[in-house]
Amino acid sequence: MWKIGNIEIKGKTILAPMAGITTFAYREFMRSFGVALCYTEMISDSGLIFNNEKTYEYLPRPEEKRPTSVQLFGGETTKLLVAIEKIEKHTDNYDFLDLNLGCPVPKVTRNNGGSAWLKHPNELIAMVEKVVKRSTKPVTVKIRIGWDEKHINFKELLPKLEEAGVSLIAIHLRTTKQLYGGKARYDLAQNIQNLVSIPLVVSGDIYTLDDAIKALEITGAQAVMLARGQLGNPFLATQIETYFKTGERLKDPSLYQQLDYLWTLANMMVEEKGEHMGILVMRGIAHHFIKGFPFTKTYKVKLTKMSTLNDLELIIKEIKNQALLI
Repeated sequence: MWKIGNIEIKGKTILAPMAGITTFAYREFMRSFGVALCYTEMISDSGLIFNNEKTYEYLPRPEEKRPTSVQLFGGETTKLLVAIEKIEKHTDNYDFLDLNLGCPVPKVTRNNGGSAWLKHPNELIAMVEKVVKRSTKPVTVKIRIGWDEKHINFKELLPKLEEAGVSLIAIHLRTTKQLYGGKARYDLAQNIQNLVSIPLVVSGDIYTLDDAIKALEITGAQAVMLARGQLGNPFLATQIETYFKTGERLKDPSLYQQLDYLWTLANMMVEEKGEHMGILVMRGIAHHFIKGFPFTKTYKVKLTKMSTLNDLELIIKEIKNQALLI
């Protein structure tokens, strides 16, 4: 157990913010596997300022379980401060305000949002100081190790961010230019927790329990942030949490268990968004649940073309019947 500010975090896994994926339903789904903290999808300051209805839907619901972090992004200090006021008028049902200083996607960075802030460390720190003063909730940040190989500056930034008043730093151990390719740079992250007294969380290439163990051993961080590694593998969170609590190594789930998880998530997503939109979201997620199992490649295309829950139910039945023949 560890703390962000005065709030206890009862585990070693955190669900990363993932655009188009970590909706309310997805967060609730992953909480059932033991994740200790969930982040919303990243929320645009402009969307809040201009009262975009869809943007407000990204904020936590009244029935949202806690702890929850609201992740905000934008490229101008003034707009970020106004957006914080908008959030606080809309809801109090969250625990942390997280600043996205790590998104590498060009449509975000070209407007100085996300990891573009890393190119201007002085402005970044000045912005964070103002955000910390404005927010009534503890402020956390998510960063990358730098803009590119020639500008890796996360070690210099860590103590400055702590001094600016943030309560936690999550680090994706890639540069912006790497996007999601190449390898996460754990070679640069030995004992980085020693650089600050606030908790660190690490992210990057965590697909298995052993990946998580190694990440925490190398960095000394308090927790791992699960992103692509838990897509279609929600039980990974349970494996990590169980290991760090009891030392037990739980077996990977069977294909049948994976299909049950898929069906549960699809129903939750449809309940949140309606069948049409819920299944559209699931088209991009569903195939991850059968990845790596023999003979299932042929069903990937079917899952990306389904339109209804009934379509999914039929595909699941097909896969289970096929498994019986092997």
